[in-house]
Amino acid sequence: METNTNTKTILLLEDDPALNRAVMLMLQKKGNRVISTLRAEDALGVLNSGHPAIAIIWLDLLLPGMNGIEFLAEVRKIPEYREIKVVICTVSGREESKAVARELGVVDYLVKSDYDLNTLVDKVLSYT
Repeated sequence: METNTNTKTILLLEDDPALNRAVMLMLQKKGNRVISTLRAEDALGVLNSGHPAIAIIWLDLLLPGMNGIEFLAEVRKIPEYREIKVVICTVSGREESKAVARELGVVDYLVKSDYDLNTLVDKVLSYT
């Protein structure tokens, strides 16, 4: 296991259970603490329970219930999390989604099919 003296906490919001687990394990192997959720409502619960140490949110857009854009809009309403870094990792490369995400202040918008999983994880971590 790689050691990281500067452990970051990452909120992982990915609804595909297998991908969620794979990403979580990769992030942990790189020395990060991961709070993993499958639904936006659960991720909001994590934020509302007071986790000020979250360095970045990995956000999928296509989620059951509340979608990723709706989640992001809610996050931006929480004063402690208005400036939190959010990276969207999704299968949707729609320009409309990208424009809304930029308006809501994401640091990057990554289309999953453009990267292998290792590169995707490293790219997200580069923003922490």
